[in-house]
Amino acid sequence: MKIKKISIWVVGLCILSLIISCAGDKPNNTTRQMSAKETKAIKSASVASDNKTDEREEQSGKKPEPQQDEGTPPEQIKKAKELIAALSDEKLAAMKPKKLFKNYCAICHGYKGNMKINGAKDLTKSILTLEESVAQVYHGKGLMTPFKGIMKDDEIVAVSHYLKELRK
Repeated sequence: MKIKKISIWVVGLCILSLIISCAGDKPNNTTRQMSAKETKAIKSASVASDNKTDEREEQSGKKPEPQQDEGTPPEQIKKAKELIAALSDEKLAAMKPKKLFKNYCAICHGYKGNMKINGAKDLTKSILTLEESVAQVYHGKGLMTPFKGIMKDDEIVAVSHYLKELRK
């Protein structure tokens, strides 16, 4: 009989200590997760804002300005020219740049190049030269990850060639 009472006390203490130790896992009042309804409202407001901008551009009859590069350093352009020269036309034709783009770039730029996630630029409006594009993919820029060491040099050049197709 004594063993049963001791066992019950031990189990009770274990449960009590578990409850006390888990009490610290509650989120404090200053931080909370947004509800699905709040998240949906923010997303729809963002889309509505983008649509209004597009409507204003259409009404004014102006085409959106293509995105320009603020200037690529000469050493990066030099490296890009070296990478482009090292890739033969035959090897370029054998590569699958669309697949590479989907694997590495679409997460931020979208499959069509115009998604603009995480500060990504709209590639359908880009006016970068091939050299500037290769340099930017190779070295990165701003929030964009440098892909040297992630992609092969030939793949970087192939993806940069593919970007021309997104502009059509």
